[in-house]
Amino acid sequence: MNLSVVAPDCTVVSEEVNSIVAPGAEGYLGVQPGHVPAIVALQAGVLEYRNSNDQREYVALSGGFMEVSGDKVIVLADDAQHAREIDIASAEKDLEEARRALRGESSSMDRESAVAEISRAMNRIKAARRK
Repeated sequence: MNLSVVAPDCTVVSEEVNSIVAPGAEGYLGVQPGHVPAIVALQAGVLEYRNSNDQREYVALSGGFMEVSGDKVIVLADDAQHAREIDIASAEKDLEEARRALRGESSSMDRESAVAEISRAMNRIKAARRK
């Protein structure tokens, strides 16, 4: 199958894969060759796939949609970052900044942005630690 993971600013993944596990809005779901066509809403989480060498790869997602059709899977992500490109120290710093904002300490983030950033940073950390 061909997997494409596209974020608003870039293509994160475009390669042949053996299987995919994605964070669906109603829970994680698996996709293998021959899967029935589907369009699925995605929640924030970690997308896992096995590349053509059967090695696991991970992508941090902040939600979006996935289309499965034939031998193609396209993920249109709100935000996505491949695990190998994630700087854990930077993600941990972003997480702490968002937590400070939620505690009402001095921060450039409002409450809504802080909640979204906590989810995003935690997914980045989870993905990066799995690589």
